[in-house]
Amino acid sequence: MTLIDDISHAIGDRTERKGKATLALSGGSSPVALYEGLSERDLDWSRVTVTLIDDRLVPPDHTDSNQKLIRQSLLQNKARAARLISLQEWPADNIPDIAVLGMGVDGHFASLFPAMMKDDHAFDPGARPAVITTPPMGKPLHARITMSLSMILAIPDRFLMVVGDEKETVLRDALNGADLPITRLLAHGGTRITHERI
Repeated sequence: MTLIDDISHAIGDRTERKGKATLALSGGSSPVALYEGLSERDLDWSRVTVTLIDDRLVPPDHTDSNQKLIRQSLLQNKARAARLISLQEWPADNIPDIAVLGMGVDGHFASLFPAMMKDDHAFDPGARPAVITTPPMGKPLHARITMSLSMILAIPDRFLMVVGDEKETVLRDALNGADLPITRLLAHGGTRITHERI
């Protein structure tokens, strides 16, 4: 099965068993084709709520906004019926069902960067799940909002997209024990890694 199949199945299973499904999605260029493909799937999108794993603290119609990316790529076609809630409005005690994660070439995921690795609010896996803000970080350089590691680990179905040779090398280093942000996630298991180019 493809990643689109896996996520479609997870959404369908949740809506059938619970009557609803919640997705937490990442930005970036890698998942755009995934979201566009999902938008065409015949699912009960009216029972699906979408939020972000992280976002840049910019207006929702800004070029660098992950909200804008989700609206343009996922909330089209059949998925137009899904509801989007910004991460700023998402309560930290509402753990999503499904997460789509990406990884940067510095090993960051969500907006959890190497410079933050000593921050227990961000990286303590035993901390209370939280939505936190950061000073300007990353490329493009913006202040950010992000789920903490503990909140992400609480999400039952987690999919990590790792696409491209440079990121594959970083992933290999993490799996061999390099102390990178992504290592902190993968140390706990339960995250399915895909190398698929959609």
